[in-house]
Amino acid sequence: MITCIVISNISFANDGRHAPSLFTTARFMASVKRIDSINAVNATAKVCACQILNLRSNNHQVKNAVVFAEKTNKEGNDDLVKAKMRLEKEKRLMRILFFPKIEVLASTSSATDCNTLFIQLKKKQDDLLLYEVLNADIIVK
Repeated sequence: MITCIVISNISFANDGRHAPSLFTTARFMASVKRIDSINAVNATAKVCACQILNLRSNNHQVKNAVVFAEKTNKEGNDDLVKAKMRLEKEKRLMRILFFPKIEVLASTSSATDCNTLFIQLKKKQDDLLLYEVLNADIIVK
């Protein structure tokens, strides 16, 4: 089994070379650091506004639905305000089209991407249901 792993690791080319090279701990750690830095850049490049809702219509009820609005962070606090506005517009549409009764249980915002914020919220409250992640970069009239 170990022989198969060693052979498979040696058989793949990496580091931009055409020929295979040995798999080392240093190369593995360097690739992990590159991935972590990419994730950190992506997380700080976004802002996210979120609301936890109870939704109810005549024949359907959804409890602890989480709706997010994510915006690219270019203008600081203005981006967060725009994300919150996008969330409110979506809530109005939901009320008109699907759920006449919407109860806001909680709302929060963060200077991170919505996926990270959802993971943080899910750790605190396990019964959350991801309803939708809205793109606040798109203007909705």
